[in-house]
Amino acid sequence: MKFNLIDFRDLLICIKEHDIQSIAIKQNEFELIVNKEMTKKSQSKLLTNAKPGISQVSKKTFKKAKMIDDNFKQSKQVSNKESEISFTIVSPMVGTFYRSPAPSEPYFIEIHDAVKTNQTVCIVEAMKLMNEIEAEVSGEVVEILAQDGDIVDCGQPLMKIKPD
Repeated sequence: MKFNLIDFRDLLICIKEHDIQSIAIKQNEFELIVNKEMTKKSQSKLLTNAKPGISQVSKKTFKKAKMIDDNFKQSKQVSNKESEISFTIVSPMVGTFYRSPAPSEPYFIEIHDAVKTNQTVCIVEAMKLMNEIEAEVSGEVVEILAQDGDIVDCGQPLMKIKPD
């Protein structure tokens, strides 16, 4: 399982927005456990039981954590604005992402190209079948999020289009 920072950020946003108290994800050697109740109890225990030298460290740590949380909120606001002005094409299946119909042919689209609704923008190969992925909106390609030849997951963002 390939887990990138965008996926991790989206997972954390989802956990926060849906007020999920705890979640555990484990696959192969990767394990992620988020438990808000443990965090709240640990914070209050650290603050109440802290010794003189430790309380300053704890306060500094919590200030840093607050600063990180504030930065996260700002980046979330920016990403919300971006999602309002762009449409994300996601992979409908697990497979291999290709930007062109064949290795020796030019890419279907490039960044800043204009696309029309139902225009083929890429291919996802799954089980030796070449599945053409079409634009669902007309507009300008502003970002290509997957690399040619990458393995993509179902629901993984492939590219962003700024609608006309």
